[in-house]
Amino acid sequence: MRILIAFTLASLCGTQSYATEWSYTGDNGPDKWSSIAPENSLCQSGKNQSPVNIDTKKIANFEPNGIKFNYGMTLSETITNTGNLIQVNTRGWAKINVDEIEFKLKRIEFHIPSEHTIDGEHFPLELQFVHESEDKQIAVVSRMAAPGRPDRALRKIFENLPMEAGKTEKLAGNVLKNIEMKRKYGNYYRYNGSLTSPPCSEGVRWFVMKDLMSFSKEQYDLLKKAVEQDNNRPVQILNARMILE
Repeated sequence: MRILIAFTLASLCGTQSYATEWSYTGDNGPDKWSSIAPENSLCQSGKNQSPVNIDTKKIANFEPNGIKFNYGMTLSETITNTGNLIQVNTRGWAKINVDEIEFKLKRIEFHIPSEHTIDGEHFPLELQFVHESEDKQIAVVSRMAAPGRPDRALRKIFENLPMEAGKTEKLAGNVLKNIEMKRKYGNYYRYNGSLTSPPCSEGVRWFVMKDLMSFSKEQYDLLKKAVEQDNNRPVQILNARMILE
C-alpha cells in the first residue's frame, strides 16, 4: 500500500446503473451483490472472478503476440457519474486486436484505489478501458496510475466532470486525442477473469499494463470528491488460473 498511503498523506464492467441497487459499501456492498438479483450469482459462486492480486514471483512466461492498438479517431461522447464510478462513454473507431479478434472501445472506467494489486500493493487509481467484440466478448485493458505530473487527457476529461450522482455531461469529440496510438504492446500481465461489478460475468480477457499513467494531486482530489467513496471490488481468489506475461 506504500504508493496509496504516501499519496493520501500528501493530500477509482458491464454498464453501470445510476441507482444504488449495488454499491461498494454498506448493505449493498460487494459481499451482498449475489443476493441483490439472481443474475448476480457469479459474484459469489464464480471461480474466475476479478480483480486479482498479481504476484510477480508466480508469473508464467509465454511468447506474446501482443495487443495491437488502433486508437486513431478515438472519439469521446459523454461522461457519467453513476453514483458508483466515473465513466467516459466513447464512439468511433478506437479498437484493439487480440487473439485475432477485434474489440471496439466502449468506455473508460475510473476506480479509486486500484482494483488489481501488484504484489499485494494497491495503486491510487486504475483506469479500465472496456472493449467489446461483435459477438459480445469483453476485453479490458487496465492501466494503473501513480502520483506525478498531471495527465493531459485526464485534464480535458475532468473539465466536464459531473460531481453529482446520476449526472451526465457531454464531452468534445477530441477530448481523448492524447490517448490515440497505433502500435503493438506486449508489456502486460494477462489472465482470464470477470466483470468487477454486477453481474460479475466471467470469460473476460484482462490485460494489466505494466507501464503507469500519472496524475496530479488536484486531479485525484477532484475525482475522489465526485465519487465520494472508494470504488474498488476486493481482490478475488485466483483459484487454478495462471497469470501470463
